[in-house]
Order: sequence, then structure tokens, then C-alpha cells
Amino acid sequence: MSDNDDNELDDFDGDERLRAGIIRQARTVGIQVAFESALAVCRDPNAPAAAKASSQRTLLMVGGLLDRNDRNASAANKPLSEMDGAELEKATQDLMRRQRRSGAAAAKPVGSAFD
Repeated sequence: MSDNDDNELDDFDGDERLRAGIIRQARTVGIQVAFESALAVCRDPNAPAAAKASSQRTLLMVGGLLDRNDRNASAANKPLSEMDGAELEKATQDLMRRQRRSGAAAAKPVGSAFD
């Protein structure tokens, strides 16, 4: 290996360290600044409606309230006694759908006369 190759490796390592530092800052400082900015826009009485709507959506996403997977998972684990009418209806429909599927699968013939 030549001295030039060593310098290129050092540059590569330096670039990777720099990139890792930037990513770390974006995930810590950047998230905090973005959250505070979105909150400030929501609280600003003079902010345009579009800016407020965008900021509100961002805050709800950060809070996990717009993540459909999280929302569905938490609803599935919720006790029946804590569900509202719409959640109970959905749970009932889901159970009926699963029951129909398992019943339909069991009722299917293995083969047919035309096989």
C-alpha cells in the first residue's frame, strides 16, 4: 500500500466519523428543534392555516397517533371493557371475518371431479 492509499483510507474514516456525527445531531438536536418549531407554529395565532395543519400533523406523527400500525396494535390489545362502540363493532367484524375464513377453508373440497 502506498502513502496515497493510506491518506485515502484516513479520509474515508474521517468522512464516516463526520457523517455519523451529523446523523447523531440530526436525531437529537434536530428532532428537538423540529418539535419546538412545530409547536410554536401551532401556538402562533398569526400562523397561516396550512402551516398550522402541517405542524399539527407533524406533532401527531411524532406522538405516534397517526401511525396506523401502532394504533391498530394498541386497539387489538385493548380489553373489551375499555373499547368504545366503534371499536367493539370493528373487533366483532374482524372476528366474524376470521371465523368465515377459517370455516371456508375447512369446507373447501380437497380436489374436484375434474382434476
